[in-house]
Amino acid sequence: MNSKWARVGVIAITLLIAGCSTQSTNEPEPGTSAAVVSPARLPRHVDKSDRPHVSFDPCLDLPDATLIEAGYDPGSEENADFTPDEYTFLGCSYDTPSRLYGLNILSGNISFAEEQEKTKAYATQIDINGRRALLKFQADEPDACAISIETTYGVLIVDRSLFKGTGEPAPESEWCAGLEDTARIFERYIRKEG
Repeated sequence: MNSKWARVGVIAITLLIAGCSTQSTNEPEPGTSAAVVSPARLPRHVDKSDRPHVSFDPCLDLPDATLIEAGYDPGSEENADFTPDEYTFLGCSYDTPSRLYGLNILSGNISFAEEQEKTKAYATQIDINGRRALLKFQADEPDACAISIETTYGVLIVDRSLFKGTGEPAPESEWCAGLEDTARIFERYIRKEG
């Protein structure tokens, strides 16, 4: 075999190995705000409504490294989809390694306006990386806090529960502590346009 064909073979094998990598090449560095665009694909579930398809799937579009950056264990993933005929929520649940927090990440095609109306009694409007969002917590639901982020297809909900293991609720100041930072990490992966 001459050296020209040997080089071609080495290049082909290198390209084949690189093409099989499961690590995303468009993943931002931890702590950056560079937008990442997930690949277009048919959603895992399409409802029977005329609502937009859910284009961001937290179970598929959030790399393990991003979950770890946010403090959650990718190995604890459990499906949290809610898929009636009228709308779709694709979701996954995660725990922190020490089980202090449980997190549901739900991507749905209800509109941000619907979410605002539903939560108007207890939500506060905030901003997550330039997107409109709602910080949601209720005094009668201790140890829980959620953020709904506006998307082009609907909303992304980052919903966290605190597990203290003492049987007593945590102080109210702890319910939402750090959740906006977590939402900013995940927002980087949502498409900016339809």
